[in-house]
Order: sequence, then C-alpha cells, then structure tokens
Amino acid sequence: MDILRKGFDYFYDTIKPLVFFATKKDPEIAHDFFINFCRFLHKSRLEKIILDNKTNKNNSFIISNAAGFNKNAEIPLAILRYLGFNRIVVGTITNEPWYGNPRPRIIRYPKIESLVNNVGLSNDGAEKISERLSNYSNYGIPLTVSITSTPNKKGKELLKDLEKTIICLRNNNSIDRFELDISCPNIKEKYQEQLKDILDIINNLSNKDLYLKISPDITGEDIDKILSDSESYVTGFVTTNTSTDFPITPFKYTKGSISGNALYNKSLQTQKLFYKKIKKEDLKIIACGGINSIDKVKERLSFGAGEIQIYTPLIFSGTKLLREFRNY
Repeated sequence: MDILRKGFDYFYDTIKPLVFFATKKDPEIAHDFFINFCRFLHKSRLEKIILDNKTNKNNSFIISNAAGFNKNAEIPLAILRYLGFNRIVVGTITNEPWYGNPRPRIIRYPKIESLVNNVGLSNDGAEKISERLSNYSNYGIPLTVSITSTPNKKGKELLKDLEKTIICLRNNNSIDRFELDISCPNIKEKYQEQLKDILDIINNLSNKDLYLKISPDITGEDIDKILSDSESYVTGFVTTNTSTDFPITPFKYTKGSISGNALYNKSLQTQKLFYKKIKKEDLKIIACGGINSIDKVKERLSFGAGEIQIYTPLIFSGTKLLREFRNY
C-alpha cells in the first residue's frame, strides 16, 4: 500500500502544472475535480488500497484539514483519514444555503505558494450538510464542524440563525467539536459586538467542545476582549483564519483574503500573542495558516499548539505533505 500511496502522490505532483494551467482563470475547478476524484475512489472502494500507508499509524500530533477544504462534506470522510488526517473539519456551514460571491473568486499565486480567496462563505446550508454527514459511516475519525452565521443576519436574527444551525447538527454523534468562525471578513464586526450572547446560545444548546477561529488582523487589545468574553465557554482557539491585510505586491487591486505562505508570519504572531495571554492552562491552541514544512510545524507546536490545520499548503506541496507531517 505504501507503493500505491507514493504513486498517488507522484501522480498529483505530475499533473499539478497542467491542472494549474488549465484552471488558472478559476482555481475552484481544480478543487471540484479533486472532490469528484475522491468520490470516485470511495464509490469504487479503492480508497484504502491506494491511500492507506504506514505513516497513518503515527499519531504524534493531531492534523486536520482547515475549514473550506471540505466545506459541504462532499469529500467522503474516510478518504481524508486515508490521506493522513487524524481529524476532519467540515464547513464553514451557515444555517441557510449561501452562494457567496460570483466565480471566479480565487486567485492562485504559485511562485509564493499563496491564494487570495473571495469565496464569501458559499455552502449548501446546515440541513443539507447535516443530512450528507449522516449518510457516511465507518470513517473512524473525530469530526469538527465549522459554523458561522448566514452573512445577511444581524442582531437577534443572527442569534436565531446560529441557534438553528446548532439544533440541526447537535444530534449527530459523530460530531464532537464545533469551531465557531468569528474571523471571516463577512461577519467579523458583528461577532465582536455579540460574542458573549452567541456563546451563551451555543453553550445552552450543545455539550460539544467549542473552539473559536481567530482572525490574524487583530490587536493585543482585541485578544484581551476575546479571552475575557470567551474563556469560560470554549475549549480553545484556532489561530488563525485568512487575512485581509496583506502586502500590496503582488496583490494590488485584489479583493479577498490571503492564505498560504503570505499569511504564515502574521498567523504565527497572532498565535504567539494568544499563547502569551492565555491564563487558563486548559485552554488549547490549534495552529493554522501557511504551515507547509516540518520546520513550521515545529515552530507552531513550540508556541502552544497541540494540533495543526492545513489547506492551502496541500494545493502547492501536494498530498505527500501529509505523509511528511505524520512521519514527524
């Protein structure tokens, strides 16, 4: 099986230049192709034969995909386990289906291994995704669902919207963790005003662990406020989401938020601030943002992270990255 997995990783690396060229104007087409290929492997029952390998027995730390990679739970969850994840994140999910921004809405920068994402929280909605999750079985891996409010909601409507999402998902016993995205540019300002009310609702409706996904575009004072409002409710923090504050070059006149290499340093600095400011010893940190090498894994683990999440680095480094991380 190790030989077949190496062949799969080599195949990805071989076709990547062609796929990048063919999907330059709309990189989402490449992700759609990946989803369909994974579904083919699952349907044909080839996933374990081709993807499973000896590094999947190494559980030295937890590695999951970041939100957005499997936002609609269209990639069968067992596929992600055999790829090398030992936790899965589905979402980000909103209560109502949301189309997001018109395509094309992603720009790929291969030379600096970064993306600009202007997707706008597109997803199929909580009800449909919950039904899809219920149809999977025997995937044998912990499941996180990333949630946020439907972007057009405000005030009490926002709270009711999140309440419906939790009610829709809470009885799925496979889900052991919610990840509340308070950092997406579409909803970030609303959450700063209503965070305690939001956390009250989730806490009253669900007994699952709760993590907050944090923006890298915040100050030390913002972190103090987040910690003050949330530390009695949450298990930990995901540091960080993408950034809307990125260098002019090569992103001039670009709308959206940056991920990958161009995000790494800013994400690391935010994680360091949380690590320094967290007073409760049981609060945990999940590192996310541009982690594309073992050295970066070590750096993030050295500043309090017990888990890492990746998405954009997989696009540029390929699926072999998961085997490299699992060997650490």
